[in-house]
Amino acid sequence: MRRLLTRLLWVVLLVAAMPVAATSPTPAKSIGKRAHAFVLEDQFEQRWSWNSHWKGKPVVLVLSDWKGSDYIPAWTEPLTQRFADKVKFVACADVSLAPSFLKGYLRGRFREAYSNSILLDWEGTTFKHYHTQAGLPNVVFVGSDETVRLHTWGTGKQEHVEAFAQQVERLLSER
Repeated sequence: MRRLLTRLLWVVLLVAAMPVAATSPTPAKSIGKRAHAFVLEDQFEQRWSWNSHWKGKPVVLVLSDWKGSDYIPAWTEPLTQRFADKVKFVACADVSLAPSFLKGYLRGRFREAYSNSILLDWEGTTFKHYHTQAGLPNVVFVGSDETVRLHTWGTGKQEHVEAFAQQVERLLSER
């Protein structure tokens, strides 16, 4: 039964990840937007609220769907090493395309795979708010003034991550 559910999950995710149309515009970066005041649960069913946990603090959001998840460590490892004492980090997964009957199964898979909290966005509202690019990790820096200052996405090539980190350093020094 578990094997059947796993195969079904992959089919659903593959179909959901198919390109929409060649004319679909690239999402606009969210620079200048206000932070999204979400309330989301993680894989351990703990509720996390932007207003209670991160409001007024500099935050790096790492937002990704399943297709971009392989690239997340290329972003998170160097950024958390460099900014662990200066910035709060929030990881969020877009699971909005998963059918409701697979929610428990997916939550369990996240529990098995990650010991740190991964916020699960079942409605996709956080991803829509930040105009995320599908298939890649989106990395968003929100300043302590609740405004998005940086937004990028990619596979996490060293020079890309370094450029983002330098911009975060610059913004933090301006406070």
